[in-house]
Amino acid sequence: MRKILFASLFVLATSFSLFAQKSSDKLDVFGGYSYTRFNPGQGADAINQNGWESMATLRLTPAFGISGDINGSYKTQNGAKNSIYTYMFGPEFKMPNEKGAVFVHGLFGFAHDNVSADVLGTTISASDNAFATALGGGYDWRASDVVSIRLFQFDYLMTRFGSQTQNNIRLSFGVTFHPKFGRGL
Repeated sequence: MRKILFASLFVLATSFSLFAQKSSDKLDVFGGYSYTRFNPGQGADAINQNGWESMATLRLTPAFGISGDINGSYKTQNGAKNSIYTYMFGPEFKMPNEKGAVFVHGLFGFAHDNVSADVLGTTISASDNAFATALGGGYDWRASDVVSIRLFQFDYLMTRFGSQTQNNIRLSFGVTFHPKFGRGL
């Protein structure tokens, strides 16, 4: 199921290429690993979750773009399964140089949390939706004209489950593609 979801999201993110014009670097598409340190609050211990992240950024100028970010993180412990998904959008500022680019973003949207456990042969589950925001940035090292390696991305990830604020940290790394469109390919 996770592979199908990730593949679907990747196809959706790359479909933004229809909006790209003939100049290069109108679109950045990122996919990679994500680590989230989720702090549930209310006296509960923090949880380390592993997962994936995908992001597509439509460049309006070389330095400014609009990003859409989808992330999934998972943890199974003592028979309980926790899945958190975030869906966020917002501005991204990029400061490119010849070896790569530093970027910062402010993303806003929502998060969905699902917890399930088997109790005496019966599956019990609960889910909740909440406001989410991610403030952060990172560095993409340019490996070629069409591929960059995201060496790191660090985000302060705030969620509001159960009318409580959760202050979380998210770290990501992976590959960023810069599809080329138009003449001269």
